[in-house]
Amino acid sequence: MPVRSAYGLHIRGLDGVAELPAATHPPGRSRTVTVRQRHAPPPEPVPLDADRMVRVLTDGRTLDLHRRRGTATFYGPPLAPDVLAHPYLGPVAVTVNRWAGRETFHAGAFVHTGRAWVVLGVRTAGKSSLLAALAARGVPVLADDIVVLDGGDVLAGPRCVDLREPIPGVDLTTRPVRQDTRLRITLPAVPQRLPLGGWIFLGWGERPALTPIGPVELLARLAARRSLPELPSDPAGLLALAGLPGYDLTRPRDWAVLDDTCRLLDAALAPAEAPR
Repeated sequence: MPVRSAYGLHIRGLDGVAELPAATHPPGRSRTVTVRQRHAPPPEPVPLDADRMVRVLTDGRTLDLHRRRGTATFYGPPLAPDVLAHPYLGPVAVTVNRWAGRETFHAGAFVHTGRAWVVLGVRTAGKSSLLAALAARGVPVLADDIVVLDGGDVLAGPRCVDLREPIPGVDLTTRPVRQDTRLRITLPAVPQRLPLGGWIFLGWGERPALTPIGPVELLARLAARRSLPELPSDPAGLLALAGLPGYDLTRPRDWAVLDDTCRLLDAALAPAEAPR
């Protein structure tokens, strides 16, 4: 079976999972991860350092990550491979990519005119529902839940978006996953990396509106939201990321305005992608 790929990683141990496409380039030694499961007593937690992390996850499982061995071991009741691919691959991708010097964010990303736009917001901000609405309109979705940056490129995540509930008026085929707590939308293939276009921060408001964010404010937000801040970041790299366009996107908690929100994004982002 071919090595699978997501988040810039080469993944072994999840062969045949439809959400993970086959890798299209030779694996790099430091970014190949073998995913394993053990139904056995877990090791004691180990704080994150440059080589290892053992962390208890929110569901009680334990994740043991070894940088030099290239292994990610989950201790606890067995998980289906498609659930390992998403969302459990997320903390693996975050840690391994941060070890490799890449920036990661709890975010999603969609494609507009050949560039990836990163969508950030708190857990209840509606990132996945917005991405699903865009996907239903034929907009390519690059990642849901975790965004990994390699320099100025955004790396593709697993080919799915998970929703808590159906979105009225959004015609997409779904299937239940994660013990029927989520509805999974399968996404089509996309390039494994695309240049970053800019940043969109989600919030709720009375009507759809897109407000520019200045570079100083954007830099502060990105620095605060990067994953695992205890690992070092490149200041010059963060400055370059903050030099791209950033927006606050507000919209009502009303599915009926999804069309208006999508049209607003389409109209606003095309001119913003011109060289500055």
